[in-house]
Amino acid sequence: MSIATRPLPSAPSGTLERLAGYAVGGVRAVAFWTATLLPFALIVGLFIGAVEPRHGHSPS
Repeated sequence: MSIATRPLPSAPSGTLERLAGYAVGGVRAVAFWTATLLPFALIVGLFIGAVEPRHGHSPS
C-alpha cells in the first residue's frame, strides 16, 4: 500500500461534514417544530384577541 492511497488519520473534512450535519439537523428540527406549533399559536392568538375586551381605543 502506497502512502498516497492511505487515508489521513485526522481528516478535517470529516469534522466539517459532521458539523454541517448537525447544523442541517438543527435547522430541520426548528422548521418541523415551527410548522407543527404555528397553527396552534395562531388559533390561540385569534381566540385571545376575540375574547379580550377592547380598551376604548378608536380604530385607525
